[in-house]
Amino acid sequence: MFTIDMFILAAVFGLVYGFLLQKADFCFVASVRDFVSVKDSRIGKGVLVLMATALIGWGLVLTFGAASTDQVWTVPFGFSNLIGGLLFGIGMTIAGSCASGALYRSGMGYVHFWIVLASMIAGNLLFAFVYNPWAENYYFEPLLMGDGYSLFETNLPFLLLPLLIVGIMLFIVIRQFGWKGFWDGVKGSLTDWSQNPLTQQHWDVRFVAFLMGITATIQFVTFSNISVTGPETRMGGIVLSAIFGEEFIYNNAYLNQMFANYPVVGLGPEEALVIFIIVGAFISSLLSKSFKFRLPKAKRLPSAIGGGLLMGIASRMAPGCNIANVIAGVGGLSIASFLVIIGMAVGVFIVTAYVFKMPIMLFYKFDEDEAA
Repeated sequence: MFTIDMFILAAVFGLVYGFLLQKADFCFVASVRDFVSVKDSRIGKGVLVLMATALIGWGLVLTFGAASTDQVWTVPFGFSNLIGGLLFGIGMTIAGSCASGALYRSGMGYVHFWIVLASMIAGNLLFAFVYNPWAENYYFEPLLMGDGYSLFETNLPFLLLPLLIVGIMLFIVIRQFGWKGFWDGVKGSLTDWSQNPLTQQHWDVRFVAFLMGITATIQFVTFSNISVTGPETRMGGIVLSAIFGEEFIYNNAYLNQMFANYPVVGLGPEEALVIFIIVGAFISSLLSKSFKFRLPKAKRLPSAIGGGLLMGIASRMAPGCNIANVIAGVGGLSIASFLVIIGMAVGVFIVTAYVFKMPIMLFYKFDEDEAA
């Protein structure tokens, strides 16, 4: 049974995530897309900082007993993770945004991403109705290599692998840029606090990534692992329930499983968190005077719908979206999540390098086009 405290906590986390994502224009698809297109690694550095912060965060809370390995997010691993990640990477590049990016851009008034979100939910539901028996028996089982497994389940000290991985990351950075370049990067990532940070248009993506990693670690201890597409699937189930009744949901093997821990087919704290990500981005954009309703051009609609549908289907195949796998998956040293992330990166690379190149200032280009 859910309590009001859980919903309040979910709302707070959602507001923080939405605010931070909007402040940095933090979109995971751009981390690969921008590097392939124009060799810009700005957002990619942010993603690496986020991974490193989550790794150390999860390692610390497990070491000090604030959480247990039972709370770590793991799913069965196999080639299904790789294929799901690949298709998700293709879908989010076509749509112009990752799952979390679509949420904060929706809060900024981009109707294009409202359509992407609706299409993602439709894709989630489409998968649910082919899951049993087709996907379960003819997709997952043949590709399965092992049950959900985290490297934290080894007999090694919890902090050993996170420190080793982050240490290797730091070694590569310092070898590339030197100690001076490394510390200049740290100082350069800090927000200019001489102005009001709440009204600033932009915070450095590395600083935001660090704050998001800390927030996610606190959420892991106090609430749950962060997830976006799972709650969105349940939101779609709620809509179907309102139209066809609860039995329609419970008779579907996949949706029944999604609501297994819910007292009824209805909104839970995780769904509230996703909704408040949009609210947090809306508040942030209002404070920085960047909120504006922006209608998409008709020629972009196929990309929004097609990319969103593919993202929705792929997020159930992987399973999980970019934010769940990059934060909760990497932080929890989940084997499945590493496979998903590889697949996503390859998917973004394929579309960007061989189909069309997405410019680094894509979203600002949207602004200019729609203001014209």
